Amino acid sequence: MNLQQLYYFHKLARVQHYTEAAKELYITQPSLSDSISSLEKELGVSLFQKKGRNIKLTKYGYEFFYYVDEALKRLEEGIASVKARSGEISGTIDIGCIPTLLGDFLPDAMDRYYKKNPQTRFNTYYGMSTDVALGVSTGKYDIGLCSMVEDMSDLVFVPITYQELVVIVQNNHPLAQRGAIYLADLKDYKLSTYRDSIPIGKVVRKLLKEKGVEAMYSYDDEISIAGRISKSSKAAICADTPFLKQFDNLKKIRLLDVPLDTRMLYMVYSSKNFKTSAVQAFANFMVAECLNLPPESK
Repeated sequence: MNLQQLYYFHKLARVQHYTEAAKELYITQPSLSDSISSLEKELGVSLFQKKGRNIKLTKYGYEFFYYVDEALKRLEEGIASVKARSGEISGTIDIGCIPTLLGDFLPDAMDRYYKKNPQTRFNTYYGMSTDVALGVSTGKYDIGLCSMVEDMSDLVFVPITYQELVVIVQNNHPLAQRGAIYLADLKDYKLSTYRDSIPIGKVVRKLLKEKGVEAMYSYDDEISIAGRISKSSKAAICADTPFLKQFDNLKKIRLLDVPLDTRMLYMVYSSKNFKTSAVQAFANFMVAECLNLPPESK
């Protein structure tokens, strides 16, 4: 038994899928399978069992995982402590991020941090807010950037930036001459917005319901919404993100009765997972140097 086998077991126990675990470990699936088989042979028990296309821990696997998890946490703490004493901040940080922050906000933050800490390496992954939050909770990501996700008690959400909600229409739409409107002004127009099964869609539905405005809740993101509106006579409510810049026939209209902090975005980490010195240093940097909050939220 060696440390590498324990890291492999720890990753597989969290991911519960050989192919995905092998990808995250940057090894082949046969290599991972051989390592786990060797570990099971040495222990004399089966650590995993099949569950559909995935796998899950056996009762022996659960017991072993507790000890391996504690041991690796202590090892990481020791490494972090020694590096902190030496003044060296290095390591790899895995960040899960929603697509609308991957084009400008996150790259800018990483570039500014890298100039001060050139030995740090970043791996970035994209997904919807619920996927990012789940990835942080399970340890797939060290840090996430996403909107608020409810019912995940181990996660800590730190406000980091915001995206204003606006109305978009074609340049020849009757509302295009208006610089700003109220939600009630949309009652006479066909309106589209996000699916109400995702966090931002739930927020928009609540806002519209309070004003008695009806809408079609059909889309996952700003590209889908703007692409449809660019070919339609409808109006839509969406976040003002970099994705809207590629549509030159659309007009953005401010919403006077929607607070700027309605669409808040957060840096999220798990209170149950150990954070290396590199992760902690980057999180501190984000709060100290990268906050972009509306005036009333500061």
